[in-house]
Amino acid sequence: MQKFKPLFFEIVWLGVILNATVLIAIFVFGWTFLGSHFDIRLHETYFSVSSWKIVLPLFVFFAFFIFLVKEIKYQYSRKASNIIMLVAGAILILLIATINKQVIISEMVYFGDSSVFPSLSAMGEAQMKKAISPAMHVVSNSLTVIQFIVTISMLYVAYKMGRNYVAPVAAIVDKNNHTPVNHTNNTIKPKAIPQVKAKVENKVDKLTS
Repeated sequence: MQKFKPLFFEIVWLGVILNATVLIAIFVFGWTFLGSHFDIRLHETYFSVSSWKIVLPLFVFFAFFIFLVKEIKYQYSRKASNIIMLVAGAILILLIATINKQVIISEMVYFGDSSVFPSLSAMGEAQMKKAISPAMHVVSNSLTVIQFIVTISMLYVAYKMGRNYVAPVAAIVDKNNHTPVNHTNNTIKPKAIPQVKAKVENKVDKLTS
């Protein structure tokens, strides 16, 4: 039971973050958000979105960054927290890539000029840039920046995990190695040869002779 205690506390953290995410979504979108579908009105057009498609990205986003901040105190030395953090980061990167793609396509399909937008396959790069509004460029670039930050944070956590694993192993090896090692130039210091017995034998020989 003691072995699973750290994992239990991390699951409690995830439960608290999930409840906080739902409360924030209700505060922003209203109580109608609790329904199975949530309607968003943009440019006299209604978009019906499942509630979980909003809760899931927000939950993963909050979970990753909250764990990232709270584990600074422990120098990312706790295994359960690090695994949850890395899994949440990987899911977040995939979600951001999907959302970024959907934002661009939705802008071109629903809000792009009909004279500019014949079809996705027939559009060139210049036409795509013209079809997408400047606001969508800002949103898309912001998502890319967040994705980059998450990737760098995951690499840093993985690096700290490696350091925290290697340090105790090196300490155990040095402790079990009876030959003292000079870590500055990796040379083995020779042990002092005990000569007490030889000196005593020499003195005994002199006294007897």
